[in-house]
Amino acid sequence: MKKIGALCFMVLSLSMASGAAIRLGISSSYAKHLESNFGNGLAPGFSLAYDVTPMFAVEVRGALFASTVTGSTTSLSQGKMTMVPVEIAVVARFGAGKKLVPYAVVGGGYGLHSFKLDSQIVNDWSNLGLTLSESIKKGATILIGAGLDYALKTGPKPGQGIFLNFEARYLMGKTDGSWSLTDNASQEKATGVLGGLKLDSLLIGLGVKYGF
Repeated sequence: MKKIGALCFMVLSLSMASGAAIRLGISSSYAKHLESNFGNGLAPGFSLAYDVTPMFAVEVRGALFASTVTGSTTSLSQGKMTMVPVEIAVVARFGAGKKLVPYAVVGGGYGLHSFKLDSQIVNDWSNLGLTLSESIKKGATILIGAGLDYALKTGPKPGQGIFLNFEARYLMGKTDGSWSLTDNASQEKATGVLGGLKLDSLLIGLGVKYGF
């Protein structure tokens, strides 16, 4: 998190020194996992964009997506999975300075993934004298998407002002997991690997951006 803060500070410093527009944004998306046993839900997010030119920007973005897992014999058990992708993206803006600005975005980053077993599953195994544990690894993410910025109030330069934002993006990710089952009496443990867990999801959301 310290690296993310340092990167945001660097972007702000560059903007102030060059006079280029910078946009701060918040959003809320509906996220749909493409894997059937991973649930859907809301994913709040943030963005920080720096205009290299009026038509091209570099953007730091992040989101929080928590979803239920129904459980599978070949994948994760029932529980809750959390994805926190933090990414750097390149944004191509078309018609910068106009009322309606469509754009395309592509980027990649790192997903801070985690998984927590459902308490009932843990209790069921505990009643049998066993402790079940499951976890997933962090990993790389890739995003592609497109959106529209609608200027509610324009500023003196392209990219400045207050914008209503609509965006659809495809987030790609893959990770591995592991499990262990421990006998509480003997402390003997069995372990295994949950390989190739696909975390691909489609996100459609609305947001607000402020450019200065």
